[in-house]
Amino acid sequence: MSKKVSPIPRGYRTVTTCMTVVDVDSALAFYQAAFGAELLTRHSGADETVAIHATIKIGNSIIALNQESPEQGTLSPVTLGTYASHTHLYVDDVDTSWERAVEAGARVHTSLYDAYWGDRTGILLDGNGYLWSMASKIENVSQEEIARRASAWYQCAPEIPVVVEYPAEVFIAEETLADETVAV
Repeated sequence: MSKKVSPIPRGYRTVTTCMTVVDVDSALAFYQAAFGAELLTRHSGADETVAIHATIKIGNSIIALNQESPEQGTLSPVTLGTYASHTHLYVDDVDTSWERAVEAGARVHTSLYDAYWGDRTGILLDGNGYLWSMASKIENVSQEEIARRASAWYQCAPEIPVVVEYPAEVFIAEETLADETVAV
């Protein structure tokens, strides 16, 4: 009797983020340097040198990277000149993780700040046109206290410093990847 195949591959959750990028290999190098991404799979195109798809794992989450395909109408945020999505990372030490990502080439969109809901958080922009918020929980806050703080926050309308200007630019990581594929 054959072994039953799970409809959801091992390690995956019900929802997996898929990001369209201009250059999969450059994106891989950046996400490894900035967020400590682990390469799970890398698939090459017909010429067997350029990656057209890859999967990475950041923490306990899997993300798929796809090369843009204009002929199929699949374009990256950089090509479109806009921010296409926002991915949120909870990390143990946001200040240290933030510095690592900035050193790897991420650009500050919104500086780190202590938010009314109990997170220390900020938003970075990567060279693929994606926004990444990073946070560490610094305080457990009840829903009632969050509501009170939110009311006070929005009444005084504090400015959150946005640093990056639209549109996003491509900035390529200098590292190259080994041509290896790891099974999930």
